[in-house]
Amino acid sequence: MITGDVAVTGGMMEQSDRQSAEDPLPSVLWGLDPVHGVFAKLYIQDILQLKNSLHVPGIFFYGTHPISRVDILGTVVQRLEKEKFYAFGVDDGTGVISCVYWKKQMPAQVTKTASPPGGLNLRQQLSRLAGLEEDKRRVELGDVVRVRGRVREYREQREVSSISLVKVSDPVFAAQISRMLELPHLYRSFYDKTFRIPKDGCEADEHGALILSLQSKIKQFLAQNQVKNFYQRELETIDSLSCIARRDREGQCDQDSALSPAETLTQEPISSPCVSRQIHATFQEAVSALQEEGVIFQKVAGPNELYLVTDEEKQLHNVTLEIIRDDCTQPKYIERGCPFRHILNCVRQCYGAGVTEATLQRLLDSMECCSQIVSTMDRFYTAC
Repeated sequence: MITGDVAVTGGMMEQSDRQSAEDPLPSVLWGLDPVHGVFAKLYIQDILQLKNSLHVPGIFFYGTHPISRVDILGTVVQRLEKEKFYAFGVDDGTGVISCVYWKKQMPAQVTKTASPPGGLNLRQQLSRLAGLEEDKRRVELGDVVRVRGRVREYREQREVSSISLVKVSDPVFAAQISRMLELPHLYRSFYDKTFRIPKDGCEADEHGALILSLQSKIKQFLAQNQVKNFYQRELETIDSLSCIARRDREGQCDQDSALSPAETLTQEPISSPCVSRQIHATFQEAVSALQEEGVIFQKVAGPNELYLVTDEEKQLHNVTLEIIRDDCTQPKYIERGCPFRHILNCVRQCYGAGVTEATLQRLLDSMECCSQIVSTMDRFYTAC
């Protein structure tokens, strides 16, 4: 008996070792994860702690997401220049990572080039332009840079092989603050969520259609009743909305009716707490979609906090219009108008940090339709 137990345990251990030796997500599914195809904006600390793929070199994992390319913003704290490349360390406040940027090859020099009298020597001009471009790419200690590139390991050290290197003029830390505000949203919305593939495409399509239907009904209800603010739990008490959320459960009940009596007894009734949680989750998805669309927003984030309707929030409208009227008279904004990012930062300071880009964009579009403001160019606005 003891020998048998040991044999079984050993087999289980071998099986667990084989499972642990697998990547979190099979390589055939990597292309379905949207994070895999972009330059992931991650904290440098997390880039240094990415797990290597066991089967494909150059691929790393953050949770279940395959990562190959990253986008980082930070300050140059180390610098080394060689004949063919620059090596520099970038610090974003969470860690320091080495970056390598390969210099572009200069045009080949020739002894003499036939050119018409008084004409330009194209090779000399190309060489001069290439030199100017390299000067712009040369970084110094203290420069704020944005680096995009591939993650790799060289001599057991994690580094970024840069594809793009841009020096950022950031005297008031606007770019770095914007990145600090952006990253937590990306982590909550994408990186920290486990990537899953729907097992049944039909079920996913039906669920998505149900969410879209509920989203449309909520939007219609808010507009018809001129609702200014609400709590999600209040929406769940409205029969015309809650009946849509119950459709998914009713479809499951139709499937349950084909079960045997013994199996039916094990199913949960419609009024059970579990079903209530399912309906609550359906509303939560629809409300989140409306937030992403900019129809509603929150001053304080949280599922149990108050939601405000963008089109009915007069205080937000007045604050935004006053900011544009005041700031478009400043010398640097007279010609082109106030940039969208500047307006967003001012609104968050004067009104509330919970105002999203989608919310402000919806508000600005509405104000432009009413001829209160005009867009002078892409995402630049001035008062009429």
